[in-house]
Amino acid sequence: MTRAMRLCPLVLCGLAAVSCNSSNSNSPPVIAAATIGPEGGVITVDSGVQTGLMLTVPAGALTTPTTILIRDLTPRPTPGTVAHPAVVSPPGQPFLVEPALRFEQLATLRAPYRPTAVIQTGPGNVRARHTRNGDIIDIDPTVVDVQNGRIELPISFTGQYQVIQAMPADFLAYRQQPGTVVSLADGLTFGVEDVPAQSPFAGPSAQRWRITVPDAEDLLYFDADRLRGRESVTDNWRETWSQSCPVWIHASQAPMVGALATATQVSRPMTSPPIGGLMTAFGMWSWVEPRRVGAQELRDVLWLRVTLAWNRHDLGVGQREYQFWFAPGHGLIAFAQDGVIHPRLAL
Repeated sequence: MTRAMRLCPLVLCGLAAVSCNSSNSNSPPVIAAATIGPEGGVITVDSGVQTGLMLTVPAGALTTPTTILIRDLTPRPTPGTVAHPAVVSPPGQPFLVEPALRFEQLATLRAPYRPTAVIQTGPGNVRARHTRNGDIIDIDPTVVDVQNGRIELPISFTGQYQVIQAMPADFLAYRQQPGTVVSLADGLTFGVEDVPAQSPFAGPSAQRWRITVPDAEDLLYFDADRLRGRESVTDNWRETWSQSCPVWIHASQAPMVGALATATQVSRPMTSPPIGGLMTAFGMWSWVEPRRVGAQELRDVLWLRVTLAWNRHDLGVGQREYQFWFAPGHGLIAFAQDGVIHPRLAL
């Protein structure tokens, strides 16, 4: 298999099959080129905005030696103009693979992108946009590597490609619906419930999360997006906080909001008169890397972290950290308590 690489314009001028881009040409710049025959080959780009781009042509994909060009189609501002600050840059810049042809065997395209440029959705929630003969097709990649900012996909045709952001989901689509329970590894379950009318936490926006582990069952009580107390079904105690904590705060805003320090009333057992205590609570969320559930990789993932620290007459000083991973349309896909992750087993 022939391996080719990024070639500078001076080298390209020496190739009979490649026309050099002179300063008078309006053609997009060639950033990589190679002549690949029936034995196959690889073209890579190792500098510039398309660093990491790679086209792998397997044996048998081409029947005759063919000079493959990759051109950078990154838009360039007109001299004398300034880009508008409100314009959001796409996660990947377009490029063109020439000449126009169909591979006899599927080639593999690896394209770079900037995960930080993906907004209002998970950084792995991207697609490859293929433009050929005026037709536009958005393709789900077979591989999304958020850490290295790359996607991979099999392709049959050359043409124009670009990594684009997929459509964001409605924020409420990430939440698990009341009345549903999911099974997690290690015998855990997670359920979302409406709050019974007789509960002291009842209200028009009330909801509770039931976390069941093999030796304990805890309830977290919410009023809309604010955490306001918890119960231990196993140990028969209830915490009612004097103030509720806004845990659904984006990570970019969480440092400004900070942690909530509040008094709490503890009843143990739940029917006994409450005794005072102290609670410090903090919460934040962000979009994070893809997670796999069974054989399926979910690329639009939201992560919520809630940390609690208390001083109670019965438990003394203690702390706990909860982490929740959600995907739109599926609800919870993983849960961690004090750093131990329990993934969901199936969708």
